[in-house]
Amino acid sequence: MLTIALGILFALFQGPQTGTQTGTIVGLVKPEGNKPAQPARVVLLTPKYTELWDKQVQQRLDNYWELYKPQFAAHKEQFNDIYRIVYLESFSYVASTMRRELGVGAAKFIRNSSPTGEFEFEGIPVGPYQILINTTAKGQDVVWIRTVDVQSDIPVFVDLGKPNS
Repeated sequence: MLTIALGILFALFQGPQTGTQTGTIVGLVKPEGNKPAQPARVVLLTPKYTELWDKQVQQRLDNYWELYKPQFAAHKEQFNDIYRIVYLESFSYVASTMRRELGVGAAKFIRNSSPTGEFEFEGIPVGPYQILINTTAKGQDVVWIRTVDVQSDIPVFVDLGKPNS
């Protein structure tokens, strides 16, 4: 009887358990210190989709390299333009794949930022993620890629810095 009473008392003090610890990711999109001209598209990649992203980027870089190798040899500065194109194409591909595979559940991982550039992902299971952000800055599409590690229920703030493309 004492064991049962102690078990109940212990359960009361321990509180409800959800089984899986989750966290929150928050951030602010401000290209070049300005607010975005339109809401940014923000995608949170699980390890599965991070792998897909990496494969898409590498495959597209390889393809463009083979197509434009002589041109790149003469004009090395044009390779930066190819990186931007590769990131934009890969962003669209991965987001479309997630929508197709996850259906309604994709809304948990794909968002638009608020008009002020803020975004938030709540109830995210603990683990490593990659965040992709696409918006327009100075009339040109740009992509940010940041790695985020959710370790607890303490919100993780994503510092964007300069765009990758």
